[in-house]
Amino acid sequence: MKEVLSKNHIEFAYVDICADIGSLLRFLKIRDTSPSHAAARERHSAGIPALAIDDEVFVVGGPERAQEILKQFELM
Repeated sequence: MKEVLSKNHIEFAYVDICADIGSLLRFLKIRDTSPSHAAARERHSAGIPALAIDDEVFVVGGPERAQEILKQFELM
């Protein structure tokens, strides 16, 4: 996902959820409450990588999905 964003000259903040407990807890709150992560919760999976644009959160399964999301928001 980082490669797709960089290739399209899109500024982003990368958050390593393993870097510190605060980052992990913020991610877990999103994962546990976001409708976009419902399928991940049902499968008992992490739901990463995730991409947040404005107030919407998306689970990104691969570069193709990242490109779809960027096109949806007219970012590429």
